[in-house]
Amino acid sequence: MANPAHLDQLKQGSQAWNQWREDNPEIKPDLGQAELTGADLRNFNLSQANLESALMAGADLRGGYLDAAYLHHANLYMADLIEVNFSGACLSGATLAGSDLYRADLSLADLRDANLVGALIRRANLAAATLEHANLTRANLLQANLMQTNLRHAILTETVLESVSLIDANLQGAILIEASLVKANACRANFTQANLNRADTDQAIFRGAIMPDGSVHA
Repeated sequence: MANPAHLDQLKQGSQAWNQWREDNPEIKPDLGQAELTGADLRNFNLSQANLESALMAGADLRGGYLDAAYLHHANLYMADLIEVNFSGACLSGATLAGSDLYRADLSLADLRDANLVGALIRRANLAAATLEHANLTRANLLQANLMQTNLRHAILTETVLESVSLIDANLQGAILIEASLVKANACRANFTQANLNRADTDQAIFRGAIMPDGSVHA
């Protein structure tokens, strides 16, 4: 359960909260299981905060800092996460379906088993993130950075991956049925046993990539 004192502090608004964080750098906020549905959390410093199983569906976190935060099984359904810093955060098992992650920083984040169905992840940075077994069905990752990202066994059915960087990414066993990889750069990516049935790979670059049958693309 959330620490009542921390929750009360949160309700004072971003300016008071951020000043409290600055004055108390040793405190790691405990907001686990907090009810924050639809909350206005724009520009809040939630770095390293515990938000495990927090309810934040429809919340507005634009421009916020959640780097190294713990959001295991958090509910961020349809949340506004534009330009949020999630670098190094744990979002394993989290629900982000329908959320807007435009230009968000998810580098090194743990998104294993996360639900990202229909999420807008355009131009986001997911470099070296872990999305193993994540569900990205019909998500839009236009021009996203997926360099060295682990997408092993991820579901990418009908996912927009146009002009993305998949350099050195791991897509082993991933499901990419009817995905759009138009102009994607997948140099040295690993597609071993991936399902690319009806995927659009027009103008995609696969130089040095391991293809589903195990062959290395010239």
